[in-house]
Amino acid sequence: MDDWRMALATVFGVLGAIALAGIANEVYLRLTAAKINVRGKHCYVTGGSQGLGKCVAQDLARRGAHVTIVARRESVLKEAIEEIKAVAVDPKEQKIEYVVADVTNREETMRAIGEAVERQGKAIEYLFCVAGLSIPGMFVEQSPSTIARVMDINYVGTLNTVHEVTKRMVEGKVRGGHLVLVSSTLGFFGLIGYSGYCASKFAIRGLAEALRVELQMYGIHVHCYFPGTIYTPGYEAENLTKPQITLEIEGADEGMTPEKCSAGLFKGLARGEFAIATDPISMLFRCSTRGVMPNNNFVLDTFIAGIGWIALMPWRMFVDYTVKAHSKRKAKTE
Repeated sequence: MDDWRMALATVFGVLGAIALAGIANEVYLRLTAAKINVRGKHCYVTGGSQGLGKCVAQDLARRGAHVTIVARRESVLKEAIEEIKAVAVDPKEQKIEYVVADVTNREETMRAIGEAVERQGKAIEYLFCVAGLSIPGMFVEQSPSTIARVMDINYVGTLNTVHEVTKRMVEGKVRGGHLVLVSSTLGFFGLIGYSGYCASKFAIRGLAEALRVELQMYGIHVHCYFPGTIYTPGYEAENLTKPQITLEIEGADEGMTPEKCSAGLFKGLARGEFAIATDPISMLFRCSTRGVMPNNNFVLDTFIAGIGWIALMPWRMFVDYTVKAHSKRKAKTE
């Protein structure tokens, strides 16, 4: 009986220690988090004409920010501007502007940023790199130029913008600035049909992790958002070229609206998180592949990682089996 009581006391003691560690970690995160306050600040959003980018711009306007959105098509930008202005808390004081630019072009990016700063009369303090593209397809069936185009828009476009804005922040001694890069759940793992997209999103994660460390020297905060499926016009377009095998593996993938994704992103920013995930699948992969990324909650992240190490093994086996079975079916029809 004494042994049973001792074992029970040990179990409760361990659980209590874990709970206390979780609470301490949460308190530490809250106290040390880089608080965001966009009111009256100049916020620059690439890909701000539709989808997630437009929703981010609207949420910034609701918080009293001065917003500049950037995209390639002026007609769509003009429509988006009116929607963003409609939700601004102080339309007379807030400046809501747009700039037409192709972020894959270095010169256009520099020109657009300079123009935005001049129009707003304020340096950029919050950057949201949301512009992106997905063109699914089998690697051997796609041209290198198609894969390079995805890399150009997703990674090079982000790199061009982040580099110019960061340089201006450092030269202008803008401390407390925030850089928000957008990767993807597919920035955590590779999937058939997404070779070009995965490569670009892995690259963004790598850039964000390196900048998080380096830019501490200048008081600049870096965040990386890893959304899953988002129901946007871009998602509809990518389904036009998505291979059947990819659709089979994805199954009934439950996505999120851009409005919910934006709300989740700002919640993560308010908590001071570096790696932000807003759906269960993305959170599972974040915790399972976090490497040296900062924890959002040490106890919870470790628990979820343990689940991932077990649950992801059969999932990987399912994917491998499905791909090989698809190969056999394809061979019979040829």
